[in-house]
Amino acid sequence: MPDEALLAVKERAADVLMQIPGVTGVGIGGRERDGSPTGELVLKVFVQRKRPLAELTPGETLPTRFEGIGIDVSELGIGRLETAPPIEEATPATVPGSPLTSDHDTDDERYRPLIGGSRVQSDMSGVGFGTLGCFLLHETDLNKVYAITNYHVIVGGGQNRPPAVAGSTRVGQSEASSSPTKCCSHMIGTFVGGSRDTVRDAALIQLDAGMEYRKELIGIGVITDTHTITQQEAQTQRYAVRKRGARTRLTGGVVEAINTTHTTSDGFTRNNVTVVKPNPNIAVPAGRPLYFSDSGDSGSVLVNDQGQAVTLHYAGTFVATQKMNKGLELPIEQIIATFVAEGFAIRMATGTTTGVVFTVPGATTVALPQELVPALAGLPAGESVRVPVEASWLPGVPLPTPHLLAGLEQQLDSTRAGRRLITLWLRHGSELIALLESHRRVALVWHRCGGPALMQMFFRMTADHTLAMPETINGRPLSEALYRIADAFAPYASPGLRHDLAEARAALPDLGGMTYPQVLTAFRLE
Repeated sequence: MPDEALLAVKERAADVLMQIPGVTGVGIGGRERDGSPTGELVLKVFVQRKRPLAELTPGETLPTRFEGIGIDVSELGIGRLETAPPIEEATPATVPGSPLTSDHDTDDERYRPLIGGSRVQSDMSGVGFGTLGCFLLHETDLNKVYAITNYHVIVGGGQNRPPAVAGSTRVGQSEASSSPTKCCSHMIGTFVGGSRDTVRDAALIQLDAGMEYRKELIGIGVITDTHTITQQEAQTQRYAVRKRGARTRLTGGVVEAINTTHTTSDGFTRNNVTVVKPNPNIAVPAGRPLYFSDSGDSGSVLVNDQGQAVTLHYAGTFVATQKMNKGLELPIEQIIATFVAEGFAIRMATGTTTGVVFTVPGATTVALPQELVPALAGLPAGESVRVPVEASWLPGVPLPTPHLLAGLEQQLDSTRAGRRLITLWLRHGSELIALLESHRRVALVWHRCGGPALMQMFFRMTADHTLAMPETINGRPLSEALYRIADAFAPYASPGLRHDLAEARAALPDLGGMTYPQVLTAFRLE
């Protein structure tokens, strides 16, 4: 029977069989007997729980065939969206499933360059965490590079969540937080399109100019192409897929059914769902649950053994009798085609070599102050170094660890001037970030006077007491550069911020030429 004809039979079967109590899905796949594939292409009918025939009423009994096509019964619950709650390379065929992990045990690493399979979160109120699936490129505009995840990752999993605002809702990796120094900012881009409907649950995030990324998935490698799983491939019950999610990390499984009609907990019924069951894992004791995916994995991209992206993960369902969490997926080519029809001329970002770093074009650059080039860029004095205004960190400069930041706060809090700076940040941090992001003049003065570079230099000084603050910035006294930064904020600041900036400016000692211990001494004397 041609594929289109079988798909039409499946749709008619779903209309009939989904009315039977306990039926949760109808798809196309291969028959299994005693856990082994028979090679027969059948309608896969999913039920909440298999029961003996003697327990079924006449209205609950399933036929053995539908319009001449055999029926194979498997178990599948109601799908639940797999975002994690807010916080209060292996051989393809042998990648196992995952054991159960804590709800908050998501991979919270901040990946720079960006990479698929890492954790993302939007700045909308009350949302949890999901996974950055992979990257897509604009067909003609080289300045537009996108990441893809689920729409419910952006807005939250509830049915009555407010919509995301295209061009406004911001997204971060690994969390949705900004920093005025851009040293620790997690923001990577802006939501520009997508929805949760009967065909897809997908969102496009346009990456900020200057953002670095790799066309790879963690632990898997590059994506080579896209592919739609065929009926013949699903028939084998051995079609292998892998995904890397922020919760269960790298897991492998096999496709149980495609084109499945299934309803998830958010009320959406789709006819294009792929069902995946996890591979065995010898590390999971007998009788313990096995997971292909779990909360926090929403947005993961599944690839086949050829490295082709096949589906976008959006939900899962736990089958108690089989002690496994099955994954629910949507065809990636269909999702891309839907975006293209909406005017997004996109294609998969594919590659051939791992480790290659790409940069989103279009970034505004500023010159790194000459006085900081040797310490931060590792180049001789006099060398010209330009850095993107949007860059979150200078290449080669280590990120401050949480331990370093906690120790720095404790030491500053022990000084009068340090406490004043901490209070300034606690009172006005959000406003300072907003001014940097909304007023170009403020941002340009901040960067041209070396604001981010000075902060990064200060972090390095806490660990290396041979380093010292520069006496000048761009040939002018350091204190003058700091005053210019404060003066740039003042015209746009609230009265409270303007007052506290003036007090901080008056109290800040001249730090030019000082090491970190000398800075602390000067702060104590203030």
